[in-house]
Amino acid sequence: MEFLQNPIHAESITAAHVSSELIVDILSRLSVKSLCRFRCVSKSWLALITHPRFVRMHLTQTQREKLFIRDKKYSFYSVDLESITYDVDKVDAAKIDITAFKSDLKYMRLWVGSCNGLLCINLGKCLWLYNPSTRERKQVPDFRSFYLTKPAGFGYADSIDDYKFVKLHCTEQIVDVYSLRKNSWTTIKYDLCIQFMIGNGTGISLNGAIHWAKHNSRRAAEIIAFDLVEEKFKTLPLPSVPEEEYRYSLLGVFRGYLCSSKANRSNNSWQFWIMKEYGVKESWTRILKVDLTGFSFCHLQPLCYLKDSNKVVLYKYTEFGVNTYERLVFYNQEYQKVKEIDVDGIQREVVGTILVLTRRASNAKLLKNTICLI
Repeated sequence: MEFLQNPIHAESITAAHVSSELIVDILSRLSVKSLCRFRCVSKSWLALITHPRFVRMHLTQTQREKLFIRDKKYSFYSVDLESITYDVDKVDAAKIDITAFKSDLKYMRLWVGSCNGLLCINLGKCLWLYNPSTRERKQVPDFRSFYLTKPAGFGYADSIDDYKFVKLHCTEQIVDVYSLRKNSWTTIKYDLCIQFMIGNGTGISLNGAIHWAKHNSRRAAEIIAFDLVEEKFKTLPLPSVPEEEYRYSLLGVFRGYLCSSKANRSNNSWQFWIMKEYGVKESWTRILKVDLTGFSFCHLQPLCYLKDSNKVVLYKYTEFGVNTYERLVFYNQEYQKVKEIDVDGIQREVVGTILVLTRRASNAKLLKNTICLI
């Protein structure tokens, strides 16, 4: 391994009859809590564990489906979706320590993003990056508060090893981009017409880009993606379904693929499609159809399959005036049955909950102007 060629990384990490490569492999599979303790073993272990290549190795080894939840009392929770089974009516949630923000909670806005276990939180006039595992936080400098209706997104570009926050100003046709690696902002002018977005405009991070569904008169027209490396916009096609039947469209990530959830309000049903080959229209594949006949209309978005089954965990939310009621539901494809699930510690009907899915464990560490995900 290249990062072991540096003597400071290899020194003192080997034991009798145990190769340095094996020790690195073992460490990469440990929990964040254990790695934080082992950083204190020696300078060489600290250098190893905080090395960018080890960081990426640890992310790969510890990849899990996590769900972050924020309730109306400004408490945060984490749900390990991969540990859930279909026969339960309630799932466990671990409360996330946010005491560092206690004095600022009265300014909490509804915008929260997540990527690789990091939370991006807008608190009043401040924007924070927060690691729930290490309880470290970093305030984004020179942040200008934005309205919740403006599109925004938080994501990671692996090729440049950088996290970026993107904020769109559709009327002015400019986009503000914050780079964590540079710890600075860039303002970019664009000429792409992206006036119509869905909901509060929270973008979906995947493949080094932030994605939004562009809507015209409530009909999804295409996907707008902002490339975090090139810092340019591009367009992606949506699946080909009759617009007169399926007008509403939500974007998400399902099993590592870009996912489009399309609704038919007339018969209260949803179709879910995934783009198996990124950017290729013909690769859109329908994976699921959910019939909600007899239920009031609601929005659905697939999160993951339950472990060792074809049953799906769905995110459901229903809008009543200014309030939004959000729940987790299980869907049994064999019997076409929907079952609502309670989250332990959170009241049954939660108003204004924010749910953000991350593909990886909460194992990020903020180091100066960079992030070490350990």
